[in-house]
Amino acid sequence: MKFKKWFFLIAILSGNILFGQERECKVLIEDISEKYSGRCRRGLAHGSGIAEGIDRYEGRFRRGLPHGQGTYTWADGSYYEGQWNEGRREGKGVLVSGEKVLSGYWKDDEYLGEELVLPYKVIRSISVSRYTVTKNSDTGNSVRVRFMQAGSHNDSIEDLLLGYDSGSQFFSGPVTGLENVVFPVDVRITYRSWNQLRTSQFNVTFEISVNDPGTWEIILFN
Repeated sequence: MKFKKWFFLIAILSGNILFGQERECKVLIEDISEKYSGRCRRGLAHGSGIAEGIDRYEGRFRRGLPHGQGTYTWADGSYYEGQWNEGRREGKGVLVSGEKVLSGYWKDDEYLGEELVLPYKVIRSISVSRYTVTKNSDTGNSVRVRFMQAGSHNDSIEDLLLGYDSGSQFFSGPVTGLENVVFPVDVRITYRSWNQLRTSQFNVTFEISVNDPGTWEIILFN
């Protein structure tokens, strides 16, 4: 008798859990929100699952949105298979629509191209102990260069030269760089610097290609 009661109680609880998951687990994209089966967390699709509606998505979810690897199929039969970030195509993937195939990289739901173009690429670094390259703003058209040594401005630099294929050079106190730049731009920085003990000099070369428009800052440490 006790066994039957426990079995009945477990069956009720299991049914409630399953029913609750199916009823309460939501997908936050309307076109695939009618039916969902898969993993859930706090009432939202989270983990592996399948969501269906006008369209269909199968893959990974995070907080109710496609996130990670997955395949989205539209009502007309076209589909995207690849990486997602919070409901948007982002990363490597392929879009197939009829006979048209678009393969490559995506960012914020937009196709970038077959090859991933990095915001910048360091081509050469000689006698630089370390460097930082920072995009301070998406607006603007400049590249600023600062020189550091032992935690402060490196004032031992000699024979500083900037080679560039766009813009015009400027000087502002300890900062030099380029303004009115048309991106992408290639920059070559060469100079001589004393070591920290001021006992010897060495030649420095730093070359970089900057692809994304904006306001950039390069800091070279010696």
